[in-house]
Amino acid sequence: MTPRIEITVTPEGETSVQTKGFAGSACKAASRPYEEALGAKAAEWLTPEYHATESVAPTVEQRA
Repeated sequence: MTPRIEITVTPEGETSVQTKGFAGSACKAASRPYEEALGAKAAEWLTPEYHATESVAPTVEQRA
């Protein structure tokens, strides 16, 4: 999934920022500028993707 940020504005003027396709803390870093521009947070929910680790290529060590 290509990382993206979804911003929703309700008819009442409430906003929400949701990240998709990010792993670990990268989602918070990506959404921070939008959250700051929209004002104070009323609540924050962390998705399972936030708790996932960023994929790292395995390292194989060979010994002779």
